[in-house]
Amino acid sequence: MRTHTRGAPTVFFISLLWPLLSPLVVVVAAAVEVDPSAGINFMGGNYNGHPMLYFNRGDVEEMQYAAAGTHRDMARRIREAGETMLEHPEEYLPPWSPAEFSARWNEVYGNNLGVLSMFCLLYPHRAGALDLAKDYMERMAAQPSWLVKDAPWDEVPLAHSLVGFATAYDFLYEYLNKGQQERFLQVIGNASRLMYEKSYVRGWGFQYLHNHQPTNCVALLTGSLVYMTQGYLQEAYLWTKQVLSIMEKSMVLLQDVTDGSLYEGVAYGTYTTRSLFQYMFLVQRHFAIGHFDHPWLLKHFAFLYRTILPGFQRTVAIADSNYNWFYGPESQLVFLDRYVLRNGSGNWLADLIHQNRVIEGTRAGWKRTAVVYSPH
Repeated sequence: MRTHTRGAPTVFFISLLWPLLSPLVVVVAAAVEVDPSAGINFMGGNYNGHPMLYFNRGDVEEMQYAAAGTHRDMARRIREAGETMLEHPEEYLPPWSPAEFSARWNEVYGNNLGVLSMFCLLYPHRAGALDLAKDYMERMAAQPSWLVKDAPWDEVPLAHSLVGFATAYDFLYEYLNKGQQERFLQVIGNASRLMYEKSYVRGWGFQYLHNHQPTNCVALLTGSLVYMTQGYLQEAYLWTKQVLSIMEKSMVLLQDVTDGSLYEGVAYGTYTTRSLFQYMFLVQRHFAIGHFDHPWLLKHFAFLYRTILPGFQRTVAIADSNYNWFYGPESQLVFLDRYVLRNGSGNWLADLIHQNRVIEGTRAGWKRTAVVYSPH
């Protein structure tokens, strides 16, 4: 099965899709107080229903117009992914059987659900798309666990499923019936609760800058934000506070990395940053915690650029792998350009990598996708 997205990059597709995106607005500004010593205090989200994670209900129509106009190239890739899933549902739908679902590394299910739900949001009148997404969610909700049977100690595949499922819930909420809304929310709550509990006993809760840490923390944060909108404030508060406690320490440590590099190297480094950048986006949007002027972030473009070999196809092998980028880096480069650099260099490099990158063979990236980036 191919994967059409890589979890966090879905967010970048979304955040870049409407053409005149104003500076990020704090959705809960009136209801949030940031306390650097203790994390975050909030007295209830001031949200106008769903969607709310990355944009508001009022933005959807503008995004749909942009998909047919200024951002049609980006939307075309999303549409191609959605159409492919519609043409071959048996290849992409998760199995009903828990034994089959957990039999292998299964992060692909959460990843593809994210882009499918965005496809439905952009093209709500595409026949069969919403039915496919609902069937997809029903199959995932039917699983007693999103963990892999042979790796029950690793929450990473669960994190991918939680991010994709919670994102789809947020995007498609109004298209779900009451029973689905309640049942799917319970699934999100159960998965988030497990991630919260594991954050106290697993290494990713205290091994900072490890690639599992932002992956799992962003999953917990995404689940907590969705859970908060449905009135479960006490648990959502605890989950959110734990994420901030972990991730803000990572951000402090990164201040001493003056060249924008990651010890994870190039391949796993892109796995780290796909969620690290997503974290930065979410905490800026929802809690007014700003990292877009972070000294490491300002230099990360240089790290990506200087580890690319001539021809823009391959990377220097550093520390972790002889393969190229695992996740991205086109989406990360677009994110840097839109929110940090603002000089076109990120989009320029993303374009060159996308045109020239190796797709097949031993030097190709471990996980394939149709990476979307802004042409502007």
